[in-house]
Amino acid sequence: MKKILFIILIALTASCELVAQEYKKNWAEGRLTWEDFIERENSQGVSDLKYFLAYQTGKQKFADTTVVRNIAEAYIDRESSWINPAYKTEQYLRYNQVIFDIVEIYKRRLQLELDQAASVFDAESKLYATYAYCTKEIEQFQVESADGFNLEAIEFWEQIVSNELNRYTEKSIPEFKNRSFGYGMHAGLGAGTFSGSIADHFSPTFNFMFGFDFAYKRSIFYLNATLARGKVTEAYTYNDYWEKNRSVGLAVMDISYGYAFIDNSKFKLAPFAGFGITELSSGNDKDKDKNLRMVDYNVIFGLNADYKLRKRINLAYGSFSGIKEKVETSIRARLYVTRANFDPNLKGYSINLTVGFCGFGNMIRFQ
Repeated sequence: MKKILFIILIALTASCELVAQEYKKNWAEGRLTWEDFIERENSQGVSDLKYFLAYQTGKQKFADTTVVRNIAEAYIDRESSWINPAYKTEQYLRYNQVIFDIVEIYKRRLQLELDQAASVFDAESKLYATYAYCTKEIEQFQVESADGFNLEAIEFWEQIVSNELNRYTEKSIPEFKNRSFGYGMHAGLGAGTFSGSIADHFSPTFNFMFGFDFAYKRSIFYLNATLARGKVTEAYTYNDYWEKNRSVGLAVMDISYGYAFIDNSKFKLAPFAGFGITELSSGNDKDKDKNLRMVDYNVIFGLNADYKLRKRINLAYGSFSGIKEKVETSIRARLYVTRANFDPNLKGYSINLTVGFCGFGNMIRFQ
């Protein structure tokens, strides 16, 4: 019973929302008809087109890109717009269509302004200013057309609004450029193996890796950490005794420089090199004095390969003083090699591959 009542409630809510939207007509729905007006026989005047100019924050989806922005909207109110039935002629329909076209032009202008708004106060200011300019131009048209009696003036203004509509075309995503500074973070899982004499004593590892990117144009500085687990496959003595089958932790911390020689809409490839710290350790919960540790400082080099999944462009003002940014979500494969030299009898390469997710952002500026 509760389930049935819930379904009925959802249906009623959806129906109410649908009915609530029926009074609105957007410019994209087509030209005005007399069905968009109610009749008022005893009204002073000929007609009145009730229009509204506003905005709301929302998301728009374009292929693999999501745009978060303040979305300008303009519509007429069918329930408040009226016509004296004595003047239901083609001329007066054209007269009201010009007004509707002017509102649409200013909606498109408002969208350009909103995309660059830095705060809610800035957006509200742009809305009020745009609405005032729109009202002023409509009033000018009404005067020149003698409130619809002057057909020649209506035809003149039809050409003007047609040119303006072609000039302010609706663009899905405004043109912008990335600023020089970029930032990101990533995390992934993978595996590692050793070469040389290290491989004779220690098993391959299961890795967890995370880190941060700091970029300037195509140059990228990476700060990464790898935490991994393995075990001793063959006993080894290095100051202390590493017995066989003992659990071992591997930690690699590095800072490196990379250059994205490929960075397009789908791929980013960046070889890198830097310095790292490699540590092998093994704890003993019963006796802390038996904790084991070996550390080496070394050079690291490798390749980051990003496959870009989707983009998110934030054009809405936010908590960071209206920062506009583009964020790319990618799958990142990171292959890197570091040489470890713990002891003359224990050295070799640590080879690691991880695959995970990366989020990389750029502040943007409009062209």
